[in-house]
This record gives sequence, structure tokens and C-alpha cells, in this order.
Amino acid sequence: MSKTKAMLKHLRHLLKKASGKHRKATRAELRALLKELKHRQRELERRREQEQDKHRRKQLKREIAVIREQRRKGLRAYRDASS
Repeated sequence: MSKTKAMLKHLRHLLKKASGKHRKATRAELRALLKELKHRQRELERRREQEQDKHRRKQLKREIAVIREQRRKGLRAYRDASS
């Protein structure tokens, strides 16, 4: 399993937990994971800029879009967990 898939799987798990009783404990984990996803997104954006192959650039663009959307969901859950 790729690094990104593992992070997204962990995010899904935390989002499910965030809606329940474990809000406070989940918040710290969520923050750390969102930071990792942000770094991963930036890394992929740098790789995309340097990539010459058109097909590979398109793949990277899709992966970046998925990470971006999942980070948005995670940020919403993070903010909700704080209130």
C-alpha cells in the first residue's frame, strides 16, 4: 500500500471517530495527520513540476486533487472537534 493510501485510510478512520465520544483524543491525531498530508501534497506538487512524462503528470495531478479534498474534509472535522 502506498504512503498516500495509508494516510487516507487513517484519515477515514479518524473522521469516523471524530463524530463520536473520542473527539478530544482524535483532535491531536487529526492535526498530525493533516500536517503529513500537507507535506505529501507539496512533495507531489514539486514532483509534478519536474516530471516530463505527460501521463505521469496527469496521475500526479489526480493524486494531488484527492489529497487536497481529503485535507478539506479533515480540516472541517478538526474544527468541529474543537467546538
